[in-house]
Amino acid sequence: MDYPPPPWKLKGQLYGSIWAVPLRNLQVELPPVFKPLTLWGRTGVFAAFADYQPGGTLTYHELLAGCVIQLRGSLRFALTVTHMWVDSEASLKGGRAMWAVPKELATFQFASNRANRDFKGMAQNGLALAQGEFSGVVNLPRKLHLPVPFPALQMQNDLPLNASGSFWSVLELCRGCMAIPVESPLAQLGIAGRKPVLSFGGLDFRMHLEAARPLIIK
Repeated sequence: MDYPPPPWKLKGQLYGSIWAVPLRNLQVELPPVFKPLTLWGRTGVFAAFADYQPGGTLTYHELLAGCVIQLRGSLRFALTVTHMWVDSEASLKGGRAMWAVPKELATFQFASNRANRDFKGMAQNGLALAQGEFSGVVNLPRKLHLPVPFPALQMQNDLPLNASGSFWSVLELCRGCMAIPVESPLAQLGIAGRKPVLSFGGLDFRMHLEAARPLIIK
């Protein structure tokens, strides 16, 4: 096995943005069993940079993005990851095998201090994927790690997988945002040049990920 077995226990820092995108602008192809969850003709889209730091199962950088979907024929809704890049072969292979996440390799520039956090992701061919600039505005006390459940669904062999996990973090509202070039694959999510609803930080997070399992619909 070229990657650590589950569960993965990860820790680090996370910064990202959330958009409300008109459904007509969402160009990403979703599995037929998923449909975008909409409200007033808009759907939720997210993108974030993650810095997985020493002390966890793996140490690497990541850019992820996706949208909020509903499982057709049910009331179940969740996040689904449509794009993800990492700079770790072990993370790539484990993510694809255990969570059916479409990871690709990329290179990253991460710079973070108390005042500003700047991030950039580039595909292996040099194409700019995304850039983020964040500064904190309001954050909760560092000792208060809030649990944030994240229901997640992915597809593997035409079957929906429950890829949910547990996440604890100090939450922070941020100025700045993710900037998505029009030539980036993330433009398929309708977020190139679009202002997000909010930007956030997940400070000193801890994450627990069991291997995904086929979804049992009751």
